Amino acid sequence: MKYKMALKWTALGALPNLDMRSKVFVGEHLALVGAEDVRYQDALANGLNLQTFLSKFEGNHGQRLRPSLLVRSDAYPDRPNSEAISSFMDIVTACVVIDSRVRAVTWRRNVGPFYTDAFEIYPWMIDPEGKRLVAQNAAQWAVHELDRFRGIASAAVPVQEVGYDPTHPRFFKQLLAMWKSRFIDGNDDWRSRAVLRSLKMAASAMCLSSPTGSTESFYDYGRILSLWVSAFEILVHPGATGKANRQKVLDLLKTIPWQSKMAMEETHPADFGGGKTFNVRLANALYVKMYELRNDFLHGNPVEPEDFLLPNGTSILSFPPAIFRMALSTMLLDPDAVTREQAMSGLKSRDEYLQHLSTTRYRSDCEECLLAAVKPQPPDDE
Repeated sequence: MKYKMALKWTALGALPNLDMRSKVFVGEHLALVGAEDVRYQDALANGLNLQTFLSKFEGNHGQRLRPSLLVRSDAYPDRPNSEAISSFMDIVTACVVIDSRVRAVTWRRNVGPFYTDAFEIYPWMIDPEGKRLVAQNAAQWAVHELDRFRGIASAAVPVQEVGYDPTHPRFFKQLLAMWKSRFIDGNDDWRSRAVLRSLKMAASAMCLSSPTGSTESFYDYGRILSLWVSAFEILVHPGATGKANRQKVLDLLKTIPWQSKMAMEETHPADFGGGKTFNVRLANALYVKMYELRNDFLHGNPVEPEDFLLPNGTSILSFPPAIFRMALSTMLLDPDAVTREQAMSGLKSRDEYLQHLSTTRYRSDCEECLLAAVKPQPPDDE
């Protein structure tokens, strides 16, 4: 969807660790844009001394940076609150970092922003009058002089470029519709609340374990796994009249339309505790292991590092993003979907069907990632 550039855009925050090249993450009310985007230029024109503020950012070794910007349009009925901003950023990170993590497993190398920390909004921002800097978060409320400011990117994560592939515009469009319904239209339905709240847990699970990223320990794995299990449980929670549990998550995972026989067949053993082992689908077996490990960690039961390893040597922590992405796809309305039957009958054109296949290729990526949990692993030098 294209929006009229008659809208006036105003900067809300700078992201020095992000070089946003993609123009996908744009809504009518909020957008995350890079320096080449017309909305970025509009924000510079509308922000007194904003250009000066942004020119003061450097990398950790003195290199000049051009921070990306979170911008708001004048179509927004009021200044967005922190929940609306945080939720919007969770949507963006879900569209980028989940896919990066899936491909890191299938390609066996890091192919993009692996941690959501790269999307952190810098705590200092120039005030609307362009006269001073203001920092406001849970740790501080402070003001300072612009002339003395020196902005610097986080030392914990590299400055990351986000290009046009992969960014999954359809996924963003689906999630943005939920965000708009809640924060702009005021429709606080449980489904959108559950999805957006679940994304917050997923975003937290994909953060660095510490501010420096250098002190990660075995115990951090339990925290990460706990956040992922929480994300799944929130996703299936029925609302005030019910509760989430392991079976509800397993029921959701069983509806995922995997393509391969290995992923679909109920031949993968899962230990449900109490001496009960059943054969289930692969995604379900992996979730059962996640769930039991989470319980052991949170309850203080004995847990060893090798408990995180699957029989083929892969880590259980490699697979929650792919399963979560596919679980989400079963819950989001997709008005642009085109089926093979529609194309065969002439209701949709061949080009429309090919475009659908292109924009839903994440399914193949997620399935390939999932199968890495049971296939023999190639040598590290391959």
